Amino acid sequence: MAVAHSNARSPALIVALAIIFLDWNGCAASESARIKRPRPNAEEAQNIAVDIAKSDGLLREGDIIVTPRGFLVFKGVASDGYTNEFEAVPNPLNQNRGPKN
Repeated sequence: MAVAHSNARSPALIVALAIIFLDWNGCAASESARIKRPRPNAEEAQNIAVDIAKSDGLLREGDIIVTPRGFLVFKGVASDGYTNEFEAVPNPLNQNRGPKN
């Protein structure tokens, strides 16, 4: 008798699962109809990457990041406790050259 009782619940379970699946499928379809933002151009993508690198929470003092304007060394967290402080790394090739004649 217990077997007959569990079989009676099986159609209800299947219907419930079908409703959940159909509802989930409808939600997925509605999200694909969102307005999509255009992809960033090369300069925007580069700026986003630099911002991500500068705000990385795993930076340690002395770490160096590369930006389009040169190398920056991480000095630590600023006094506001939120922003990171960086210092430009001088180009060693420019230091060894004498004045131009």
